Amino acid sequence: MTDIDKLVRSLGSSRWEARRAASEALVSMGSPAITPLIEALTDKNPDVRWAAIRALGRLGDDTAVKPIIKALTDEDSGVRKTAAEALGKIGDAKGLAPLVEAADDPDWTVRQAAVEALGRMASARAVDAIVKALRDGYSDVRQAAVTAAVQTGKPAVLPLIRALADDNPDTRRCAAEALGHMKDARGVPALTHRLGDENATVRQAAVEAIGMIGDESATGPLVTKLNDESSSVRWAAARALGDVGNLDAIGPLTVTFKDPNSGVRWAAYKAADSICRRFNTQEEPPKAY
Repeated sequence: MTDIDKLVRSLGSSRWEARRAASEALVSMGSPAITPLIEALTDKNPDVRWAAIRALGRLGDDTAVKPIIKALTDEDSGVRKTAAEALGKIGDAKGLAPLVEAADDPDWTVRQAAVEALGRMASARAVDAIVKALRDGYSDVRQAAVTAAVQTGKPAVLPLIRALADDNPDTRRCAAEALGHMKDARGVPALTHRLGDENATVRQAAVEAIGMIGDESATGPLVTKLNDESSSVRWAAARALGDVGNLDAIGPLTVTFKDPNSGVRWAAYKAADSICRRFNTQEEPPKAY
């Protein structure tokens, strides 16, 4: 038995220290370890399969892509999850379609890993799967989809705008969050419409997104949210107006200094102060307290 074979066998050790040491040693060996690691993907022990895939992902050799793709259908969810992660690290286009399928895996951790991998690959072909993941029942998967959409960039903008009209409020909120991080002005009209959403978390996400984009055309609609029934939305609106930085917001923000919520009052004061300093006005804004 060669040293590499011994290390591969150690991947199934009951001691995590031994498994970790074996994995590190195999990765440090580079190319000579690839074939034995691929062969280990048929081992009966799921811990061995898991560790072998993880090592192959770190080695990043595209000869391992097909065997790792096969592991996406492994009976063990931990192995499937690690396979998705490894494909994302390797970034080979052959893994794209299998990862799209894995984004529908019964196990939410696998779906999350698949969506994260699709984000790392940043392919327009994955946009539909990423936007679909915004509807997932698990918040970690939805958040992974937000990040993946941002990583994908411009091809995701129009699908995200359409997702703002989804029946699921979580989908609308996540779509708004993603559009905000993308800072694409094409999303402003649809985000402005969502300021009237029946769900407060969606309204807040739309407000925050407009603030991140910084489009002055939305100043008026943002000002109306200073009177929203939700203090979280009012707070977000004050902050967003500060980010947008339109002088027309100073008057409404000053009125908001009397808001019943102290957090809203403070956000309004900070926003007004920021705008005044930005334009180097001579007068300091009125004190909030």
